[in-house]
Amino acid sequence: MRMALLLHRLGLSSDLLHGLGFGSMLTAISLWGRSAVTDNRDSRARAERLAIFIGLWPPTFFLLGKVLQDIETTPEEQAEHTRQAKGGTPERKPAPSASPA
Repeated sequence: MRMALLLHRLGLSSDLLHGLGFGSMLTAISLWGRSAVTDNRDSRARAERLAIFIGLWPPTFFLLGKVLQDIETTPEEQAEHTRQAKGGTPERKPAPSASPA
């Protein structure tokens, strides 16, 4: 949590960290694909190891992004997102009932 708070104070957003997660996935896939066309055995092994190393980054970026997303939203917004994710309808406040006079 301390790390997420530090990142938040530094001005990083959850969108940036989620983007870094997707970017590292694409980078790892492209490095792996590039290693497949290399004829040199040592270069291929080095590229594969680098692809695996970079492929380990996305979970960290996504988790830190989720924690920052939770910090950025209010509890009410979080509850609303949960309701929508479960397929529920947005919470509506009951209309004030007219009291009989």
